[in-house]
Amino acid sequence: MRHTIWTLVLLLSPGAFLMARDGNLPRPAPPDTIGAWKLSSPEPQAITAESIFEYMNGAGELYLAYAFRGLDVWRYGHQDTTITVEAYEMDSPEDAFGVLSQDLGGENVGIGQESVYVGGLLRFWQGRWFFRILAETETPESRAAVLELGRALAAQIPAEGRRPKLLERLPREGLTSESIHYFHTHLCLNSLYFFAVENILQLSEQTNAVMGDYHLDPQSASLLIVQYPSTASATIARDSFRGKLLANLAVTPEPIELARLESGEWIGLRLEGCYLVVAFRSRSRDLCERLLKAVILTKRGAQQ
Repeated sequence: MRHTIWTLVLLLSPGAFLMARDGNLPRPAPPDTIGAWKLSSPEPQAITAESIFEYMNGAGELYLAYAFRGLDVWRYGHQDTTITVEAYEMDSPEDAFGVLSQDLGGENVGIGQESVYVGGLLRFWQGRWFFRILAETETPESRAAVLELGRALAAQIPAEGRRPKLLERLPREGLTSESIHYFHTHLCLNSLYFFAVENILQLSEQTNAVMGDYHLDPQSASLLIVQYPSTASATIARDSFRGKLLANLAVTPEPIELARLESGEWIGLRLEGCYLVVAFRSRSRDLCERLLKAVILTKRGAQQ
């Protein structure tokens, strides 16, 4: 099977192999032509952590927040339409999924391990790689070329990665699949939901976090689970969050802490070991409490 995959790669991209930045595995490279589109140069534009802000205004921080290792960019031309291929090398499959999870809205076109397509833009992840393939103008022909490019690149990465294990902590009932997000830092959280300018949850590259939206008619809420390096750091984050957002509010006693904000929405906290769970964005106290209790954080008495 491994030999078959490498043969397919060679057929798709003759002579186009690039070595990975750690020198151990080949990097994906697109074919010279795809439909009527021709590659402008076989050598990619190489983007590093130092040059990413020159390449993209403002968005570079997002990729750096997911252990970004490098980016290769190719461009195809045909008449007045350009197709741009971006291959982001991340430090882990979990981070590649995390970048995609910033926006899961769109059509699932079955490319890579998970993909979304909308308006000429294909985004997908495979192993520790995240891809963006964009046609400036969407036509039936450019759509077909974008999807074919995606399939060609995904086929070059034989090793699949697993989704972040922390996602398994999100209760399934009522969860909206396209609302699922995986991230590490305060920057990423604020791009999804704004709690405060300050990093009141003490998020960092050493924390793992998942978030999702729940709809249990007629009620709705959002749930955030953060895994900290230690119980002590989780406790500090809980105290920081509680002190900044829940000060002067009536809060129910632990282990399930619930409070009603001035906006009328309910918010809830649950601290267990190195995990902090937050239920928020809900008009229902009952749903907040129900979601907090539904999160399973231990197995056979040991934290997982």
